[in-house]
Amino acid sequence: MAPISSDSDSEPPEPPAKRQKLTSRQGKSPRDTQGGLTSKDGDTYPVGPKTPASRVQDSVGEERALSASASDDNIGKTTTSTHESSTSAKPVSARRLTRSDTLLDTSASQRRASPLPVKGAKDLSNLFSFTSANDDLTSPAKPSTSVARRMLRRTATESSTSSPSGSFGSIDSHDVSRPTPRTPTKVAKTRSDSIIDLTGSPSSRPLSQQKSQSLEDVSSPPQPIRLALAGTTMRTYAGKSRSFLVALPVAQLGVGGLSRSASNPTGLDDECAYVGSQEEEFEIEESYTDRRIRLGIDNSEDDPRPWSPPSESVSPSKRRGKGKQVEPPPIPLPNGMMNDLKSITELRSKGENRRFLDEVGYLFEGLEAGSPLNIRRASALEIVTKLCETDFARKAKAADFIERTWEILREAGAGHGDKVMDTILALYAALVSRDPRDLTDLAERSDFLAALYSMLDGLQRANDPLWLISCGLSDTELRKAGIQRADKTLLTTLERLVRKKSGLFDSDETVSNRLLVSTALVALPSSLQDITHIPSLIRACQHEFSPLSSRLSIYQSGLTILSGPSPSSSLDAPSFGHADNCLRLLDSYLLGRWPSSQASQESGADARLDPEREDGLTAGIISLCTVCDVVARDPELGDHSAAAYRCMESALRVLISLTHDDAQWCHAVLDDQLASLVVRLVIQSQRLHLEPTNQSLKHENVEEGVEDPITQSERAATSLDRQCLALGILTNLAQVEHALRDTLRTTQLSFHCTGKRACTTSCHCSSRTSALSCLALVYSQYGKSEAEDGVESMIRGHMAVLFGLLMRGSPENQRVLLDALPGTSHKQKLGKLVEHARDFTSFYVDFTRRVSQVVQSQDDDGPPEDLGGYAVEDDRVGRMLGDSHGAVVANDVVSFLESLIRTK
Repeated sequence: MAPISSDSDSEPPEPPAKRQKLTSRQGKSPRDTQGGLTSKDGDTYPVGPKTPASRVQDSVGEERALSASASDDNIGKTTTSTHESSTSAKPVSARRLTRSDTLLDTSASQRRASPLPVKGAKDLSNLFSFTSANDDLTSPAKPSTSVARRMLRRTATESSTSSPSGSFGSIDSHDVSRPTPRTPTKVAKTRSDSIIDLTGSPSSRPLSQQKSQSLEDVSSPPQPIRLALAGTTMRTYAGKSRSFLVALPVAQLGVGGLSRSASNPTGLDDECAYVGSQEEEFEIEESYTDRRIRLGIDNSEDDPRPWSPPSESVSPSKRRGKGKQVEPPPIPLPNGMMNDLKSITELRSKGENRRFLDEVGYLFEGLEAGSPLNIRRASALEIVTKLCETDFARKAKAADFIERTWEILREAGAGHGDKVMDTILALYAALVSRDPRDLTDLAERSDFLAALYSMLDGLQRANDPLWLISCGLSDTELRKAGIQRADKTLLTTLERLVRKKSGLFDSDETVSNRLLVSTALVALPSSLQDITHIPSLIRACQHEFSPLSSRLSIYQSGLTILSGPSPSSSLDAPSFGHADNCLRLLDSYLLGRWPSSQASQESGADARLDPEREDGLTAGIISLCTVCDVVARDPELGDHSAAAYRCMESALRVLISLTHDDAQWCHAVLDDQLASLVVRLVIQSQRLHLEPTNQSLKHENVEEGVEDPITQSERAATSLDRQCLALGILTNLAQVEHALRDTLRTTQLSFHCTGKRACTTSCHCSSRTSALSCLALVYSQYGKSEAEDGVESMIRGHMAVLFGLLMRGSPENQRVLLDALPGTSHKQKLGKLVEHARDFTSFYVDFTRRVSQVVQSQDDDGPPEDLGGYAVEDDRVGRMLGDSHGAVVANDVVSFLESLIRTK
């Protein structure tokens, strides 16, 4: 006989004899059919319910019948092998297909509980073929339910019913659960050979091997079969030690619940039982959240308030149910995780700050005190290099990087004598000074001020590392200055970094350590300075001014007064930037802005400078003004003119502060060189003030000269400032030092002197005249001005008061001035002086009164108030301007001039 193919498409229909044997194997006892009806197709329909005890007896009888049938027929373990042997032994005969061949042979209990009639169309039984027919035998009798709810119900598997111990209430750990779709929307017929028993239980009843059309849901993809675990607790990849899931009550599982056991059909006793393998006694390790709270990782460093749990509020639940349920209170979060005062920007910034500090952590490790010197130098150099970048500087300010880096640099040896580390520390301070707020915070919380003044006191041109590198000294000369070859490489990198990348100075400025230190110091508020550091500042000024007199002699001999950085000029070239910073610091001290600390009071530091003790300071300031004047007027040194003018203005302010109502300093300052310099500044400023009008008329119709008057106007504005400062010095000297009257009358200079090399310190022009006559010419030009403004009126009135001071007690000066002043008669000339002096006095009194009111009412944190173009920036300046001494002097001058008119 030819072998029969196993393909389901060519399989012959099952013979009637086989159907009868299969029916006998189902183990139907008389008890099963008792009270029921059997159809002609062999199907039995129950007519009454069965008790649980009868179901158990039926199950036992079924097992015995199946065992006897299997031994008689010598069939295999599966239904498929039995089917093949029977088909090969008997011939195939065609018969009519009955309804029992296509429907699932369900148990009597299921058909008895179903209220729906049996239909021949669209049988969905094969969709749930994994549920054993013996499930109903182990379940107690229940009220009739719908088919959909019963099919979706979760039931025990057959392995539990076939337990040899006869326990029907326990659930085997290898149960199979298969998710089923709720409502199939589209079905299709497929062929199947047999239904595979997944449980491996001998009580599984196979279906017919005949061709059957099984219906399955094709609207949703088939879901894979998964084995139900012993519990609902899922563990992580690390096993028990990393499992953070807790046991949940059955009521919170979100499913219909597990099948109830036969001994406890209602399941009321296990309602609150915890599911899972919690019997394994082990301690759950600390979670990441608990560990972060314990270690304080999320605590905010910038929040001064201690963390406290929020108050618990009880509110009714919004869920629908029987009665109102109270929600559990919210879990308190640590500081920084739930703070209503912190915005998203602050939280994001906090995360960025931590990442930023992690990125620069290796730099801090390299700066540890135990690291080698070259490692510390490289790490410090990397920090200042990165700080030159705008983005890095922004992150550094937000991450509290500034103060921490200063402390680490100091601990690494910066500021203690190492040339490279000291240079890096000075550059770091200058970079921080770009933001006054960061600089203030750093100076208040560290030894910033003491360290910088200590470095400034020991720096000179001969030992300034960056200055010597900028001048291009050879290795031999650098070795004499204490700079080795390895140090030269790092210092050259630093010099290039400061000049090209830092953006601190102009390209024409010679870089030096002195300049870096003074730049950081001058950016500090005056309230943070201390008068104990005045000696260091005075020594720095004297050292900077000492070689200037030799530079003037070189210039008069025919050489240039200012050359580029070179080895020959490394010991006497001026640094206008550093000199300007030192003068500004000195001026703020002279104005009384520096507070006296407890240390200064104990040491007895003098708040006023002693001219005898500070010998050479005034001579250096006058030499500096002369050098700045020469550099500013030299067209070949146009790149340095702006820095020279700024330095000159700072020097004039210091001279005004020194000579203000101080006879000793007035006597120390006054000499022929100062008188000639101050008068020449007044004349040159007047000349620059008149040049814009001439230049604009000359280039009125020339398109190329449109920008020239604008440049001249800017220069004229600064020239008026210098003119006012020069007149202020003369007025201070005239009030105290009577020798000024004779000095100005005997000093000879030309009104049209351009300041040639021969006229650097004193004028040698052929058309020289008295300095008083030159001042009278300046006054007459202001009187001829048709479109005068407030500044010109003020300058003219100031000069009228100065002339009254110079004429009082000096008949010679009265004669020289009255001859040089414009007018037809002496009485008319004196009348104009009285008028202009009275106007100036009224303006001065009104201005000082308003300043005094502003100083009394202005808050310390308030912005400076504009007073007609003048701003009151400090209350000490207000006290200086608000004193009544100036008004008294002006009124005395007016009275003196009026008395002269009566005598004429």
